Amino acid sequence: MKSRSRWLRRFSAAALALALALPSASASAEIAASHVYHNHMPNFWPYYDVSKYDSTPVGSPVRYIYDGQVIDLKKNPPANYTYYLPSGAPMPHDDLVSYYTHHAKTGAYLEWPWDVAATLRANHPSAQMQVTMSAAVINNVNSFMYTNNVPGYSNTNWGAPWKNAYNTLKTPSGNRTMDMVHFTGHHTMGPLVGNDYMLKDLIYHNATLAQPYFLGSDFKSSKGFFPTELGFSERIIPVLEKLGIQWSVIGNNHFSRTLRDYPLLNDPGKDTMVSPPNRADLQNESNVGSWVSQQMFNEQQVTHNKFPFASTPHWVKYVNPTTGKESKIVGVPVAQAESWEEGYQGQVTAKALKPFEGLVPQKQFFVIAHDGDNSSGRAGDKGTYLNAGAVTYSDTGVKGMGIDEYLATNKPAASDVVHVQDGSWIDTRDSSSDPQWHHWKLPFGIWKGQFADFNRVMGTNYTPKKNLAGVEEGMTVSFEHGYHYLERNFALLQAAENYAKTAEQIWLDEHPNHWQPATALDKEVTYAGNQLNPWMMSYPVKGDASKDYAGGANPAELSWYFLMPAIDSGFGYYDENQDDSVKPTVSFNQSLHFSKPYVTPKADKDRTGPSVWWPQRWPYNPGSANVDKSEGWTLHHFDNTFGIYTYAYDLNGITDIKVKIRKHTSKQADAADNTFRVYDPAALKAQGVAGIDPAKVGEWKEYPMLRRDLKPDMNGVDWQAGSKAVLQKVPAQEIGDLYYSYIKDLRDELVDYYIEAKDSKGNITRSDIQQVYVGAGTYKNVGGKIIEDPSGDIKGTYPFLTDKPPVLDTTPPSVPSDIKAASASKTSIELTWTASTDDVGVTGYEIYRNGTKVGTSAANRYVDTGLAALTAYTYTVKAFDAKGNTSAASAAATLSTTDQGNSATVYYKPGYTTPYMHYRPAGGTWTTSPGTVMPASEIAGYHKLTVDLGAAASLEAVFNNGSGTWDNNGGKNYIFPAGTSTYSGGVITSGPPPADSQAPSVPAGLQSSAKTDTSVTLGWTASTDNVKVTGYDVYRGGVKVGTTAGTTYTDSGLTANTVYSYTVKAFDAAGNTSTASAALSVTTNPAAGASTLTFKVTVPSNTPAGDSLYVAGSFNSWNAADPASKLVKQADGTYTVTLPIAEGTAVQYKITRGSWETVEVSSTGTDIANRTYTKGAGAQTVSLTVVRWKGL
Repeated sequence: MKSRSRWLRRFSAAALALALALPSASASAEIAASHVYHNHMPNFWPYYDVSKYDSTPVGSPVRYIYDGQVIDLKKNPPANYTYYLPSGAPMPHDDLVSYYTHHAKTGAYLEWPWDVAATLRANHPSAQMQVTMSAAVINNVNSFMYTNNVPGYSNTNWGAPWKNAYNTLKTPSGNRTMDMVHFTGHHTMGPLVGNDYMLKDLIYHNATLAQPYFLGSDFKSSKGFFPTELGFSERIIPVLEKLGIQWSVIGNNHFSRTLRDYPLLNDPGKDTMVSPPNRADLQNESNVGSWVSQQMFNEQQVTHNKFPFASTPHWVKYVNPTTGKESKIVGVPVAQAESWEEGYQGQVTAKALKPFEGLVPQKQFFVIAHDGDNSSGRAGDKGTYLNAGAVTYSDTGVKGMGIDEYLATNKPAASDVVHVQDGSWIDTRDSSSDPQWHHWKLPFGIWKGQFADFNRVMGTNYTPKKNLAGVEEGMTVSFEHGYHYLERNFALLQAAENYAKTAEQIWLDEHPNHWQPATALDKEVTYAGNQLNPWMMSYPVKGDASKDYAGGANPAELSWYFLMPAIDSGFGYYDENQDDSVKPTVSFNQSLHFSKPYVTPKADKDRTGPSVWWPQRWPYNPGSANVDKSEGWTLHHFDNTFGIYTYAYDLNGITDIKVKIRKHTSKQADAADNTFRVYDPAALKAQGVAGIDPAKVGEWKEYPMLRRDLKPDMNGVDWQAGSKAVLQKVPAQEIGDLYYSYIKDLRDELVDYYIEAKDSKGNITRSDIQQVYVGAGTYKNVGGKIIEDPSGDIKGTYPFLTDKPPVLDTTPPSVPSDIKAASASKTSIELTWTASTDDVGVTGYEIYRNGTKVGTSAANRYVDTGLAALTAYTYTVKAFDAKGNTSAASAAATLSTTDQGNSATVYYKPGYTTPYMHYRPAGGTWTTSPGTVMPASEIAGYHKLTVDLGAAASLEAVFNNGSGTWDNNGGKNYIFPAGTSTYSGGVITSGPPPADSQAPSVPAGLQSSAKTDTSVTLGWTASTDNVKVTGYDVYRGGVKVGTTAGTTYTDSGLTANTVYSYTVKAFDAAGNTSTASAALSVTTNPAAGASTLTFKVTVPSNTPAGDSLYVAGSFNSWNAADPASKLVKQADGTYTVTLPIAEGTAVQYKITRGSWETVEVSSTGTDIANRTYTKGAGAQTVSLTVVRWKGL
């Protein structure tokens, strides 16, 4: 995308100056380089029919289905299968055949790795390719070899080439050229699921690599670890140490964002579009090298790293908070920007590191890590694999070295122990490597676009907060009211995991010699000591329950087996993508099926503390600047209020839970210091534990936690109707509650915090200790930039929607009054009454005749039918609301039928402009065709006619347009009872229609069809309404500027070359108004005579009609969807946009459909060079033709 010259300009001036000053020997010093390839596909639907377990013979496999069986399941669901999408299609929605037949998958699983490994061994002997084949994808691929339902997968001996390369290809030092590094088998993210879950999934992965259809008994435990999504936290180090793992790759920016000279603390959003690091993380120092900024290829993020600190491995550690014991591994930095670029472009070099060689004794290490099977870009391409050797390692001054090869001679010094920040790799704009992991979890909140539904359902009138610039935030966090399916999954996890962990604890207590590794292969797969059988936990068979599950898996092993597939991180990629939101629930429920019946009668043996998710903090930077997904990408400068929260569960009930906080005496933490990492520094100091000074911290202070019972919202909330409809298709069984505490008494200081929870048995869980620097919460405006300042005169924004607990609706509506007979006949009475009121809203009314309930009505009107003539009846009415609160009965009213003939009043929602009703009283004479015109009624959108029935009890009728077009109910005619009825869309309901209170749909597709330097012409897709849309209000900058009956509007009198924001609302005859459309930003043309460049673009005929097209280039920082550069479709089918470009400017650009995944390409589908144009004087036009779009 970008030229070499543009890329080089991204180096900071200091870096270039340093490069020029270095001696030639240093400049030519060798850089080591290596690659990590990650292959994975989820178990997309790990379903098991638990009803079949009891009848399964002892010794038979007990397995959830792999993807081959999922394809067959969708083709022919069993009779008792209950998982269907709202559309009626069987879950899951995924088209697995198309997923797996892409060449990126077949190549990565069935050909490339061992072929490329052989090439590496021949040309770069010391190189290693570190590879993950997840346990999930291994089992899925193996399943296809037997189901024969995916083209290209038919070789049951498919694992043999993997095994051969694994065994035979070695470096001169004896390391494996193809190193199958450790990985969590189901793509679970250890920092998010916790260490117990992570350990089980690592063991599961090992057990899978050791299956006969893959590496079998030749499997040996690797020294290395690739964390899912490159997501690392120091909290997982004890698990890695337990399995003998010595190193892990970690994103390089997570090293850089811990340096005390980090340069962007006052530039929120500049570093990969997220908040600056919290100052508690700034624990490291590096006094050599300089900071370098690198644009992520085709993305908006810019990485900021200090080399060589971020290009050399370091030790990273975890300190046990109880004992003070250190666990350490080597952290190997991964080049984030270049990894992403190679995944799209197919090759990279280590040129960014060359200016920094020789500055430290340790050799720089250029490590690339990305998917090896990704269908997007060029990550899943054999040429990209080969370019590791052909391009990266063949560059002058670079040597291909495996990670084990490198560390054999370049291990960090023992004193080189650093802190690394939590976080993952940089993926898309939605996954910007933030330390809060917001691509996979979000605090409970309300998106800006959800407030209308939220207020309607909750009976509130909340609005999004505004930041200091007056901009409404995109998301508002609310512990009391908010909701998000991603963190719902982690709340569900606490319950299922608590049962699984307790089942394991009880089983192992009762079986102290259950299983421990005995064979050489056992010892490669797992750690030493009594534990659940990893083979039965990974590939269970049914045990004999009457003989203590002899010969098979016990309930604890089964509960873990079914739990592990739940939190594949891929299920959190695309928000509520049809059914990704419920895939974890399938596993949770199946795990509970085995754990709950085993644990419940043994609950008195519970020694397991509550399951507590690691403490969450929001906002990330209390009292300082924040901008990330959890604010809806809105820059906020918050006051010093923040929340600490978690989800927690215990099968014996949580009786106490609290946050504990202590202050530091300094405002900086040091990576070498262990004081702040332990619960009781004084006690450990007295025991002689090194690295601890109790004088550096104060005493713990306790803060109580509020509880939100999530059971009522376990399967969704009413104000997220679409999401709830899917969640309820796979209803969850158990969920942890949300516990939270608002912290308001800290300011401009560094503190530690952790959560402690206790269950009714006295079992205690204490979380790991975390640190946070709480900012001042006050600011100054310095040269137009808002800067945090303890003495500042600008008060920060309060972060939350509210800190008040939700008020439960327990108030019933007022009592209905004044019951009257609006009309009466021989057989019916039409009742009316004065409407009730309610603090939230009246839902409806119950009608009682002589003390017996005879019906309900949403309105304050009801027709009681089937009565006797000249008879008195006593009526009462009760009102009820949405929460089921019911009023007292109204005062009784005695009303009577008459001896007069019956009548029928028909309200008709017209299917014709002038409707006629052709009718007869039942058994009587028909009117003369076409019948009687139905005049408009008093209710908008309806026509009305009253017919005297005489003694008849009903009316038979048909409708027509007076000109021969009839609606006769398919030849059956329509029957209306005496009294009042409403006909609409072929359906007859009792009583008159309700008054129109439904607003039109929101106008969609707002766009600018034309513009000048002083005017903008807007157009949009027409709204719909239950009656009729009357017109549209047009708003500019939130102020109404006009009304139109059509779907176009021209706004005049504007200023040239100015950005205006427009929204449109639809309204109907009853005055109901829709919510505003999505905003559209339009930039008026430059003034006549200005230096402008008009892009006139001809596009392929297959360009989707609704797509938005943009010019992205050097003039707008290569923004693929810049509203100011949006092209407008003209009458001749071309697209144009006019931009102010100064005379003499040389521009580079491309045309996109809104992203770099949909950019223009060559006719063969390959990337094209940037288009170029040098601007001349005045107004100019450049015409061009797009020949093909990427992806089409």
